Amino acid sequence: MEIQDQDGQEQQEQQDVTSQEYINNTKYKDGDILKFVRVRFPGNAKSFQYHVGDKEYAYGQKVVAMSDRGMAIGHVNSFPFDAPFSTSLLPLQYISKVAMEEDIIEEKKLIESERQAERVCLDLIERHQLDMNLTHVEFTQYGKKAVFYFTSPGRVDFRGLVKDLVSGLKMRIELRQISVRDRAAAIGGIGPCGRVFCCSSFLNKYGQVGIKMAKNQGVALSGNKINGPCDQLKCCLQYEDQVYTDKRNRLPKQGSIIKTSNGDVGKVLNLSILNEQFVLLTSSGTKRRYEAAMYSRKESSQPLNFPAIFDNITDETTTLIKAPRLEVDTQTEQTPITVEMAQPIDNTVLDIENENDNDNDNENESEPEATTNTGKEKGPEKEERNSREKHFNKNHRNKNKFKKNNHQQNKKS
Repeated sequence: MEIQDQDGQEQQEQQDVTSQEYINNTKYKDGDILKFVRVRFPGNAKSFQYHVGDKEYAYGQKVVAMSDRGMAIGHVNSFPFDAPFSTSLLPLQYISKVAMEEDIIEEKKLIESERQAERVCLDLIERHQLDMNLTHVEFTQYGKKAVFYFTSPGRVDFRGLVKDLVSGLKMRIELRQISVRDRAAAIGGIGPCGRVFCCSSFLNKYGQVGIKMAKNQGVALSGNKINGPCDQLKCCLQYEDQVYTDKRNRLPKQGSIIKTSNGDVGKVLNLSILNEQFVLLTSSGTKRRYEAAMYSRKESSQPLNFPAIFDNITDETTTLIKAPRLEVDTQTEQTPITVEMAQPIDNTVLDIENENDNDNDNENESEPEATTNTGKEKGPEKEERNSREKHFNKNHRNKNKFKKNNHQQNKKS
């Protein structure tokens, strides 16, 4: 035990020294923005992050890079993205090069060798009568090592199988037992939704799915609905659960008796979680469909009466009852008006204009008398006509004066 503890301490010290060397040799500081892409390798469910700098890589492009199983050809599994630098990213991984035609030809030869090794292993499993299912074979270290992945319900004694494989293939052999989810993620495929498996495309962590998540979504609890191709609960039930939980919190519980904001009292028959709607059987015997905003969580101070039996039930669920909203009329919005200050006018000009105005007033006061003394109008009618004409003449003079002032201001400017 003491020897094992000493070995563990030495390994930990070596790791600390190595990490400190990476920190000392890096040219980046904390917070520097770096550009990365993610690369996924065949037979590996996880994608790895690589620093690309100023280089450009297209989504799906084949590249050569160092994976956790050695140098291999993978494909770019993400669009370029920026991330702040931190010591947790060390050591930074880089893409070696873009895969050329000769690299792809070499990869095809390696794939053919993997298929031959798979056929040899299947024959040996049948000969040894082992309870195991071979999923796939992967060659690493440029074809110097073969890794055989298998699933099994229990532990398997495969020591005899390994000896036969080494003698038949003449290379290093490794057998790894994986779960059925890992098998689906490694092999890949098309799910019942018509898209690539979530576990083999973008999920870094999968599993830990419970039957409660399926109930939360209201999915029928049948194997065809909730199980994926791996015969396990679908991974999408896990990462979609939070969305359904948030939407369900905005809706009333199914089977409860509530009162909506418009005063309808009824029993909740069913829920449409994604649409955030619910169907209510009102106390008047009418089925109606409401949006979530019509539900108020405030409990009524008085007990809600709901009849147990209805003589007739009408269906009005084709119409959605929405909560009233405040409408803003954008057409009546007034634009701000800018007012420019007029330039000051000289006092001499004002004095001259005032004198002219006084003279004009005296002249105009005599004009109505000359024009109206026709002998046809008498008494109050004559006075009313004179006052109207005087008012009209005064307004006309004010307009002329306003035009004259504007003309003089334009000349000064």
